[in-house]
Amino acid sequence: MKKLLGIPALITIAAASTLTSCTSADDTSEISAPETTQEQADEPTIYRQYVALGDSYAAMGSRDAQVTGPAECFRSGDNYPAVLAGDDRIKEFVDATCASAVTHDITSVRTGDEGFISAQVDSLTEDTDLVTISIGGNDIGFPDIARCFQEATAAGTESDCASKFPDSTELFGPTPEMLDHTYSSIRNKAPGADVFVTGYLPLITENGDCPDAGFISDEDREWAVSLTNELNELISKIASELHFTFVLPEEAAEHTVCAEPSQRWTDLSGVETGAYPMHPTALGQEAMAQAISEAISAKL
Repeated sequence: MKKLLGIPALITIAAASTLTSCTSADDTSEISAPETTQEQADEPTIYRQYVALGDSYAAMGSRDAQVTGPAECFRSGDNYPAVLAGDDRIKEFVDATCASAVTHDITSVRTGDEGFISAQVDSLTEDTDLVTISIGGNDIGFPDIARCFQEATAAGTESDCASKFPDSTELFGPTPEMLDHTYSSIRNKAPGADVFVTGYLPLITENGDCPDAGFISDEDREWAVSLTNELNELISKIASELHFTFVLPEEAAEHTVCAEPSQRWTDLSGVETGAYPMHPTALGQEAMAQAISEAISAKL
């Protein structure tokens, strides 16, 4: 039975004007679930507290969405955690996601631009019974790879990024161990919680027409898809070992930058979708929230 509500009404203002100072005292965003109708009130609340952890793929939605928390975290009001929090089975919502996070930032204090950001797992309490996490992309160098694609596009020359990076074994390095440590820390802090671990929505397809990514070479397209798939497989494997649920929306490959702008779940520049470059669109965040909601229903 579908439980996910629509995206809550958002106050549309420029992100830069709403970013708050980065201090350890204000590095999570706690929001009560929206008021419910009488019909919704008749449905039982399943989760007392939902805590969202992760990097920019969890934190960042539309560029013009209201943001909360530390300035560098870019916690958008239409990211998938905020959309999922509209599910009437969730009572309380805490958003601890933060752009640029790596696995270390989930379990340890992070030194921010304007202060310290608490370890994300410190947001977990004895009441936490639902957790989502998106992490691992920054550990293997996604930002550097994205920058390479952006530079080629800006220069109007065909990309040659795959040759500039080491093979996946070196790129991944200690990531498997770091993911295992991160997930184990979540289990230790919230032993009774249902934990849903997301994969990364693909940015591009391996082949086929892709006008808005015309300067990304065929070799780099294959490489980017292979790298994303390998990371998602690793995340799924380690998550399953701890009995966490892996989530990735079906048909994600049909909603990359190669799709029509109105159908994109990720985007290269974000110009036509209002998304941050190389990140999920608002539609992609909604698709992820819907997939998690369906996974919750399947688990209950």
